[in-house]
Amino acid sequence: MLRAYLTENGVTAATAGQSAASVALQVANPYDPRLGSEGYALEARSNGVTMRANTERGLFYALQTFEQVSTRSRHRFATRAVTIVDWPAYRWRGIHLDVARHFFSVPVIERYIDVAAHYKLNIFHWHLTDDGAWRLHSDRYPALTGGHRYYSTANVRAVVAYAARRYVTVVPELEMPAHAGAAVRAYPRLACSGETLCTRGAGLAFARGVLADAIAEFPSAYVHTGGDEVPVPALYAQPQFTRDIESYLESRGRRLVGWDDIFTPQLSPRTVVMVWTSQTRGATAARHGNDIVLATGPLYFDGAQGDATQEPPASRHMSTLEEVYDYGVVPAGLSAAEASHVLGGQANVWTEHIATPQHLFYMTLPRELALAEVVWTPRKAKNWNSFLTRLPAQFTWLHAHRYPFRIPNASFALSGGPTIFTAEPGHVQSVDAWTAARAVTVRLSVPLAGAVIHYTTGGARPSRRSHAYEGPFVLRLGRVPVRLRAAAFLRGRAGSVTECTIAASSPAVMRAHWHASASWSALVSP
Repeated sequence: MLRAYLTENGVTAATAGQSAASVALQVANPYDPRLGSEGYALEARSNGVTMRANTERGLFYALQTFEQVSTRSRHRFATRAVTIVDWPAYRWRGIHLDVARHFFSVPVIERYIDVAAHYKLNIFHWHLTDDGAWRLHSDRYPALTGGHRYYSTANVRAVVAYAARRYVTVVPELEMPAHAGAAVRAYPRLACSGETLCTRGAGLAFARGVLADAIAEFPSAYVHTGGDEVPVPALYAQPQFTRDIESYLESRGRRLVGWDDIFTPQLSPRTVVMVWTSQTRGATAARHGNDIVLATGPLYFDGAQGDATQEPPASRHMSTLEEVYDYGVVPAGLSAAEASHVLGGQANVWTEHIATPQHLFYMTLPRELALAEVVWTPRKAKNWNSFLTRLPAQFTWLHAHRYPFRIPNASFALSGGPTIFTAEPGHVQSVDAWTAARAVTVRLSVPLAGAVIHYTTGGARPSRRSHAYEGPFVLRLGRVPVRLRAAAFLRGRAGSVTECTIAASSPAVMRAHWHASASWSALVSP
């Protein structure tokens, strides 16, 4: 794998003896308890690079870090002299994809796994069934996939093997008993209420059958069976249905995962609860003794990343890059013993509004980078400003690998006198600035190498014909506020517009805004 990576970057590599190698990979001997099964140590010096881990998985993660901290020029690699000893804070570091609402081909799924693995995510949660379509082939129930695109047995095996080579576990989800519309339309006898699967009799037999199909193709220790939004009267039968399904999976050596709707005080503590409704509910499950995975609020990547009027179609909630980065995986109030049940976190990508690969990667990137740090780095070691300084190199990597991503917002900095910023209600990319100065120097920036910022000072939407930012410039202020708008452009693609309305003000007015922020960056996420 290392040799292939070097070759892709124009570097001829061959296996050499330990003493002759410029890059050495070592399995730790004796076992290093600090590193566990996923940690690694990487040391770069003038005479070469050494990567050490207890496992091949750890060496794979060392290689990802090596790629992230390296630069390449004229078929040579360079990196700072550095020593890194690193291991993950959480063992479940996941990214989900709903392919029931919109289908994505195997090559797109593989690219989705590629970027996840590069940032050391280790779970791909594959939401394969829902009301709209059943995407997993079944010899037992061939009508399930009738009229819809689906994944054949060969497709599934290819994806699972592809992910395994990148140390990503594929966790399948077969939604039941609710969100089973595709199944009950194909086999109406399975329905007891609307598009909800019967929880006994034929419905339970069906559930066991399709789970047997999944178990045959997915080696994951975990199988997700949904369980959310079950309507009455099936809701009353769900606890027993959950116990039946869990018993079946355990008899086949697998562990049940379900959305937190399945949680009741009677739920088996062996069940993994995936928390989507609230961290409070997650805390209750952890106190009950269930392992939990957090996927609430900002970790729903189907939400808009900025002002909805400037974003492509998305769910109604908002999830900015900074909100993702600030996410706390451990619910408040848990003791150390209770917090030990937190396996980790994942982001969910529901595709009601996402139909193309371009849109899919736009919605996940760069938020997936923030997620990666949330689930790898202990909360006390995270630093938003540090993350921002490291973003440009990662945008360069994403662009080089042809991943579509949301172009970050252009940022404003004003100098020349005391200045305060206030948010504009209902907007997350627009602020008002109040200054006692009669002229301000404006600096624009964006954490994206190769991008050009275009701006206007009269309120018009920036285009490539607008002023190109080449360095700080001065704005003189009068009675009428100046509406400064800017957007970053990268090789034919335009980012969202950010704006700052700058008004000359008296010290008294500024004192009245005592709650205001001192900087643009305190109010607006990239």
